[in-house]
Amino acid sequence: MVQRTMMLQMAADCSCLHATDRNATQWGRLAINASQALGVKNNCLMIFIGGHDDELVAFQLEQLQLRPGCLDSVDVFPYLREPVIENATLAADTFCQHSRNRSATPIYSSGRLMGLRLRFQHPPTNADRWNLTLTASYRFLKRENFRTDGRLVPHSYCDFYFFASLATEEGNLGQGYFHSPRFPAHYPAHIKCAYKFIGRPDTHVEILFEELQLPPVVSGGCQLDAITLFDAESAHMSSVIDVLCSSRPSRRLVSSGPDLLLEFNASSNRTAKGFRGKYRFVPNEPGVLIALPPPPAVLEAASVAVKEEKQIQIQQLQLQHSFAAKANSLPIDVELSKPGRPFEPCKQIFDTRVNKSGTFDSSQLFLAKHAVGGSVIGGSRVLQCRYEFHGTPPERVQIRFHDFNIPTEHENSTGCQPADALHVVTEMRGETQELLCGAFLPKPLMSSGTQLHLQFMGKYPPEMTNKVQYYGFRAEYRFLTNFGIMSGVQQGQECAFVYNSSERISGLFHSPNFPGYYLENVVCNYYFYGASDEQVVLHFTYFDVEGIETCDQQTASDYVEFSNFMTTDRKYSRYCGKLQDFEMRSYGRFFRVTLHSNDRFVAIGFRALYTFETIPMNNSIISLRDNASTQSFISSAPTRAIKELYQFLLFILFLQHSFK
Repeated sequence: MVQRTMMLQMAADCSCLHATDRNATQWGRLAINASQALGVKNNCLMIFIGGHDDELVAFQLEQLQLRPGCLDSVDVFPYLREPVIENATLAADTFCQHSRNRSATPIYSSGRLMGLRLRFQHPPTNADRWNLTLTASYRFLKRENFRTDGRLVPHSYCDFYFFASLATEEGNLGQGYFHSPRFPAHYPAHIKCAYKFIGRPDTHVEILFEELQLPPVVSGGCQLDAITLFDAESAHMSSVIDVLCSSRPSRRLVSSGPDLLLEFNASSNRTAKGFRGKYRFVPNEPGVLIALPPPPAVLEAASVAVKEEKQIQIQQLQLQHSFAAKANSLPIDVELSKPGRPFEPCKQIFDTRVNKSGTFDSSQLFLAKHAVGGSVIGGSRVLQCRYEFHGTPPERVQIRFHDFNIPTEHENSTGCQPADALHVVTEMRGETQELLCGAFLPKPLMSSGTQLHLQFMGKYPPEMTNKVQYYGFRAEYRFLTNFGIMSGVQQGQECAFVYNSSERISGLFHSPNFPGYYLENVVCNYYFYGASDEQVVLHFTYFDVEGIETCDQQTASDYVEFSNFMTTDRKYSRYCGKLQDFEMRSYGRFFRVTLHSNDRFVAIGFRALYTFETIPMNNSIISLRDNASTQSFISSAPTRAIKELYQFLLFILFLQHSFK
């Protein structure tokens, strides 16, 4: 029996629709038209599809008809924890100026919630004049069907061990499934995962991929996201079985010995659904096919994934020894509890040479060795832990929180207690730069250099000032070189990104670390290149850049600059401050957006939707626009000089004609 519930309510900024369908064998239906969109609050409608805590949402967009010019847009949010979409929440997908039937694969959520946000600019007052259609279907899936059956390595994000059974009887020695992070939702960008299969001496490992979807390869070879399989427990170029980055292999991949290592390296800004595979440990018997050495072409492709592997292993060993030496030199941090010592302080160091990403949390502080001792204040014991992140140039550290609840000073307060908060510590002086507390997820953090330090100070048992039962935090760290900007093609290691209409006609771009604070002393360029008959349209849905009035150096303002050229464009003034939604259009096929920040103050930054629109053929100035945009690839100075000279000559001719 289908039980369908839909409720329309008014949220703080948008009208809100909740949809639930408990039928596990059929797809639920969702339909939005102009009559439902008329009169919504702030011309915005949010839709939340929610299941149980042990479920995921599969969402299939079937038909979408919007007004041209990005007057209507649909944002998709598959990674929500609560039915809340803030203005700064980053969408995973945005549909704009889109009108066609769709038969694409479903969009999956990473948790129990899927969110949609429909925005309408200057909507018609009559539904008959508004051709708005959104039809979709959705279904709830059990999360346990996508669970990886290995053991997660502590404090890692996606490193797993898979062990063969120790039973001596013949038969099943161990089998199960493994998945890319978040599967069937898209995996995060810039991660590296290791799946280690450890068998018995008399066994080998068989791998079969049931699904494999990675970003398409532009040219030959596996340059970006790829899966490398090694015929050993560790990565050696001589033991590569295969390198996968495009089509799913239909054959089973077999190790020659008891161990197999699968490395998944996602180094691009683009992500995809990822993979789902099945493994099993098989006893060695006569006639069992053992994997042959890979052909030279596979070895050559694998060299990209395992370049200088031996040197990396040596560095890791040296790093482990250095950690041990450093630990021995700091007994206050790592010595076991002794009589007379109050407790064992906690310190965790995360180094980019060991892992590029991973997770950390406060749960280990509640273990006996940390919670039993410690100073007692008001019946609660003081807990402390320091988290240090060490990268290498030009990397920066980004922290994203998944769970967070540290009590504020009192109920209905936003103030933090220094003795019960997460401290963001400056690198140089070790002083507290910011205090984090409350029940809402903090915005992402990003270091200004290669290091970031956090200090957690808490109480156990906690003195809660809200109704949330969880206490502490859980977060994910990443060492990034792309400034946290996940769209476009980065140019070298600078904060410069290119968007080409030949690759994508619309999408999102944003300031560094959005929706967290952007960096100090940074210049970020966004270059948009359209076809000869296209122009660039930017619609800013969030804009908060630190600055006042004229946005110049006298006011010590950060600012955003727009230009139809590589150089300054006098047609546009600087933009700063907190602004409502606005739109910018290029005069031709090229457009540049540049963010300038100083060392004074920072803000959230901006988020915008870009679209390459075709200029109508009957537009008489299309050739002039095309010429101007072509000049912009090099310099605008000669073009302007010629235009000014031409205008001056016309003025002289006009004067001569007037005197005659």
